Amino acid sequence: MTDDHYRFSGIAWRLDRVRWVPRDLLAEMVMRDGECIVALTSGDPPELTGNDQLDRELAARLCYRCPVQDQCLELELRTAAEHTVGVWGALNEDDRRTLYPHWRARGERAEPFDTDEPDGGELR
Repeated sequence: MTDDHYRFSGIAWRLDRVRWVPRDLLAEMVMRDGECIVALTSGDPPELTGNDQLDRELAARLCYRCPVQDQCLELELRTAAEHTVGVWGALNEDDRRTLYPHWRARGERAEPFDTDEPDGGELR
């Protein structure tokens, strides 16, 4: 097993604590308490560079003190699945795409997986 495997498995396990929180409540918490909301509403949102290392540093800085990192990450994984973009829950999009199968393997969430989807089912 690689270090990344253990890292992303650990993050997926950590998200279990919010697995039964309904999506609308997660969204409310992120919009109310998310540190990034200030950056987005101030008109100066940070932009990803396309460089993995720089984007990881940006994600870490943007979310450093955010009290709802896990809720934010859980919300994005539920709504965007592996089609995720931007910074959510202190992870850039490549890291979230790597996390997605680990997270998905953890099982059920508050809302069921939609198994009628051609991609194998993402959360709606």
